[in-house]
Amino acid sequence: MQLSVYKRIHIGAIATFYLIALSLRLIILAVGHKYPTLEGNYAFQLSTGLGPIVGALIAMAIFKRQTAYTITGKSIWKSVVTIAVPCLVFGIVGGLDMAVLCLLAFTYGLLEEYGWRGFLQYELRHLPMWQYVLIITIMWFLWHLDLYQRNLLPFFLLLLFASWGIGKVATDTHSLLFCSAFHGIVNFSKHGLLSNTPFLIAFICIIIFWIVLWYFIRR
Repeated sequence: MQLSVYKRIHIGAIATFYLIALSLRLIILAVGHKYPTLEGNYAFQLSTGLGPIVGALIAMAIFKRQTAYTITGKSIWKSVVTIAVPCLVFGIVGGLDMAVLCLLAFTYGLLEEYGWRGFLQYELRHLPMWQYVLIITIMWFLWHLDLYQRNLLPFFLLLLFASWGIGKVATDTHSLLFCSAFHGIVNFSKHGLLSNTPFLIAFICIIIFWIVLWYFIRR
């Protein structure tokens, strides 16, 4: 039975997705190293996350693959509120610039999550959870080609926890916007914002709000 599960995995589609994701990441980082002034540009920062979504879309088109994990998942209104409320809250706390940065963080998160959760996790969904979480973590870890800039073990553990946590969000809600919100808010909070008490309170309240919204509010 276990062998039949592995036979359901489309290796060609996954390999195509990953090759494209890695190649684009490598090219974009190389451009960034050649032209360092680009690294502060928002458009360039967003482009570093293009690989997973482009790879997923091409692999799905070539191999006729589909996914149940969609942009809005099981609820359009919840997905929209999931993105809108944090932008509004951080805008109130930190002004318009902070609201825009929050939205950009969510946009970047969606570029990645469409690939890692929307495509890859769905392709591996028949495996036991610990197996697909570990496979995604390793592939995601190696996709970050600028690993020399990171503390490797803490970063790997962070991705392992994210692969499990965001993966559960994808399984439960099918909403890639919700996945991108978790991904984005972690990236958004890494720049010392959580040392600021109002931002820390807003961060905690938003996480609680998301959980209540998706897991306790029924229509």
